[in-house]
Amino acid sequence: MTDPTQQCPDSWLKFTSPRSSCGKKSGARCDSLKITTSGASYQTVCGRFRGYQYRTPDGFYQYRTPYGFYPAGTIETHYVDGVSVTYGTPGSRHHVYTYTVGHEETSSVGSCPCAGGNAPPNFVGSDYHCESGNPGPGDVSLLMYSSDVLWD
Repeated sequence: MTDPTQQCPDSWLKFTSPRSSCGKKSGARCDSLKITTSGASYQTVCGRFRGYQYRTPDGFYQYRTPYGFYPAGTIETHYVDGVSVTYGTPGSRHHVYTYTVGHEETSSVGSCPCAGGNAPPNFVGSDYHCESGNPGPGDVSLLMYSSDVLWD
């Protein structure tokens, strides 16, 4: 959000420092913003996301269960730290594009695929952009990289 007088969607939190931005509520694994077309047909989706890395995102991450680590495998599960653009309704979503955030720019677990991180799920294919605000390596557990706009 480049205009600090603007409001965030109802289910999101507004942050004012170090940059004016919107984000998911603390502890939320996934937060959606539904944009309706009011019945209008469309063939192209256009938009812009400005993201900032906070803490330790995991790119296309695996999730932990009592039985070990498993990759998220469907569009209906948590498969990315970032923004997933889809259309359709829950249970019949279709992937458009994914903007993901890697842990750091250097090779590490949780980084972008090009830096040694996990590959995207099959339904994403090559329709994604991955970036990190952390030049790495280092502990980023409490940092926000507000000087590096993601996905620009």
